[in-house]
Amino acid sequence: MSVLTIPRILRDKLGEDGADALAEVINVVEKDAHGELALKDDIRVLERKLDALEHKLKQYFIILVCLLILLNPHAVDLIAKLFGVVK
Repeated sequence: MSVLTIPRILRDKLGEDGADALAEVINVVEKDAHGELALKDDIRVLERKLDALEHKLKQYFIILVCLLILLNPHAVDLIAKLFGVVK
């Protein structure tokens, strides 16, 4: 936790109790905000997960295209003609 210094003019306006209460509120907010921040390690982990997901999605797309081609009767005929299997 960092040290918080409240300026004298603000202490005079708020009073000692008010200034102490303000400092406490700021410290609580600082603790809460720190827990919500993403660290560099968190970002690296997310990047690796996104890369793995992208790779998997590319595989699924290739499989889907292959299935669409193979399950379409006209596509099978076209592929057979292209490779010279059927004349």
